[in-house]
Amino acid sequence: MKDSERSENSSKESQNGNQSSESKDEKDPMEILEEALDACKFGRFHVRLLFITLAAQCATTMVTTTTSYIMPNAECDLHMNIMQKGLANSMPFFGQVGAALFTGFLIDAFGRKIFLVSGLLGIFVCSIIEGSSQNLWMLIFGKLMEGIFSSFCFTTPAVMVSEMVHRGVRDRVLLLNASFMSLSLILTALMSWAILPHKWDFVLIEGYFVLHSWNFYLYICSIWSLIAGVSYYFLPESPKFLLSHGQENEALDVLKDIYCTNTGKDRDSFPITSLSASGTFTPTTKDTMKKQLTNALFEVKNLFRMPLVGRLFLFSVMTFVCLLAYSSLRLWYPQISTIVENYQKEHNQTDWFCEMITDYTDSLHKKEIYMKNASYLETNLTVNKTEICVPQVSGPETYTNGMILGFMSLLGICISTYAVGIFGHKPLMFALLLFCAACSGSLYWTNTLILIALLISATCGFMQTALSLQQNLLVRVFPTTLRSLSISIIVMVGRMGSLLGSVLFPVMLTAGCMVPFLALSILTFCVAGLVFLLPSPSASSGGDK
Repeated sequence: MKDSERSENSSKESQNGNQSSESKDEKDPMEILEEALDACKFGRFHVRLLFITLAAQCATTMVTTTTSYIMPNAECDLHMNIMQKGLANSMPFFGQVGAALFTGFLIDAFGRKIFLVSGLLGIFVCSIIEGSSQNLWMLIFGKLMEGIFSSFCFTTPAVMVSEMVHRGVRDRVLLLNASFMSLSLILTALMSWAILPHKWDFVLIEGYFVLHSWNFYLYICSIWSLIAGVSYYFLPESPKFLLSHGQENEALDVLKDIYCTNTGKDRDSFPITSLSASGTFTPTTKDTMKKQLTNALFEVKNLFRMPLVGRLFLFSVMTFVCLLAYSSLRLWYPQISTIVENYQKEHNQTDWFCEMITDYTDSLHKKEIYMKNASYLETNLTVNKTEICVPQVSGPETYTNGMILGFMSLLGICISTYAVGIFGHKPLMFALLLFCAACSGSLYWTNTLILIALLISATCGFMQTALSLQQNLLVRVFPTTLRSLSISIIVMVGRMGSLLGSVLFPVMLTAGCMVPFLALSILTFCVAGLVFLLPSPSASSGGDK
């Protein structure tokens, strides 16, 4: 009797032990999702996704870049002075700052796809509006609206890519995605070179609607947003987003489609039959919009608790300073290159960098005084304002310098792909930011076109590489349900830096040639010390959940 009781007790204990071990072995749904992504491999679907991401990157890059290329051509057509050029350059950032936080919350609540499609198609419509601009304020309005729509799709493509590839290739794919910014800069420079030097003037309505080469340039640049918006419409939603919002069936269907496209096998042969920990097929309940908003608001409060709020603050400060320096130089680079190129043509020689910049700002000051006097004495003058305006049109070197900038950025990304495995994210970011500060501060002692081009390109290229490494950390240290919102907050703060830099750069330039460049160098040097306070990639608890 006692032996039978002992055997029964031992069998119960073994069953309990098995149940406890099974409960311990139960996998989190996100871990199962990672296994499912591994089973999907990397194939044709992801290649198509990357091409669409490149088109989206070109569209969003051109939102902030095209103005800097058309300024030399359009300054007389739109009667722009240097401060109005700064305003036109900064308008996309006004739109992005105003909408970034709001759109980030909505993207986390309602999905990636709907905002990618609507944002890119919105950019297309706004590009057509600004391409039809007949005055400065019409261009400014178009750029402002473009900035608002680009906030829907500025960081979302990177989030979409990170959530659709498996862990084995995720780092390399994200660095490849970061290189798309460099490629888009090269493509923008090539398109500018192909279109803007032509003297196209089409009069549709005399005195009311005239199109110049820069108008057609903006029309042609809008094609990228149209291609990307239509292509995203035919892509599925992110499976990680669907699973994190309780839509297991839909997430599993997306994974089966990716598996079928990549491997060529039947979707029913997909090895993962359920994404739930229990292993059973869970029916999906579709929440109302009110319920989705309520759930999203409950998630938001977690972002403002430690350690996430500390990470959010640190990333925001670094992004603010880096984008202030990077955007100022990148957006004013075509204008600076045009100034240097025209100085060489007029004087048959180059001079010290600051001498050439000061010569341009002095000529603008004299022109403004002359315009005021002409307006005051216009009854005694036969020359009107449009006749005395002679634009400094960009030459081939301005466009080749734009491509050098893109190639330097691309080179930095390629080198960092291998160097990050040797040195790690944070030491590499620290070194890149120090190089940026050194290159920007060295401009004062340059007097050759190629050296000026290399120093500015190196500053922008190293800065972009540092930002791409930072973005690689970003997608790891914030959970899926808060990823788009946290990135949007950081981008919003960064865009404030871009906005401030675009507005202050011409002000500082008129105050003294080296004022903006030395200020950017000092700020970059100071923020380099913050790199070692960033969380390491291994401290990404919750980043992939």
